[in-house]
Amino acid sequence: MIFKYLNKLEKNKKIGHDKIKGVKESEILKVEKRLKIKFPLAYREFLLLAGEYAGNLQLADGATSLKELANEEYMEHMNVQLAKDNVKINRPFWVISEQDGFQQFYFFHLDEETENPMVYGVTYGSGDNNIIYPLNETFSEFISTVIDKSILFAKRGY
Repeated sequence: MIFKYLNKLEKNKKIGHDKIKGVKESEILKVEKRLKIKFPLAYREFLLLAGEYAGNLQLADGATSLKELANEEYMEHMNVQLAKDNVKINRPFWVISEQDGFQQFYFFHLDEETENPMVYGVTYGSGDNNIIYPLNETFSEFISTVIDKSILFAKRGY
């Protein structure tokens, strides 16, 4: 397959000692059908390359796999945590990776109607409110930045 957005990830399938592992197109289609959503092309490419196991990519320290993120119980836990943390995302979205039980995570909106959506983050704020912030990067730019950080981390060990 020729990748339009994630050529850099395709060329860096192994960072450090771990190799990324993708999911099959049929698995992506099953999730999309079950959830009645359509993933943007750049994210589909990510899933095909690293949707089962993201290896040493320095994403958030929690879930990144399609199996985890599309799990109904996991999604319910996310919704409970978002309500608890007073996080309001008023448009359809998909979490790319999370940590601390969805208290921090990266996501993109599903309604942008673009192949390469912008990425946002959620992190601890003051009081009971977490903050949502734009990364000012498209998904492919975000993954490129993550690859660079991951390679550096693997070389330095921190």
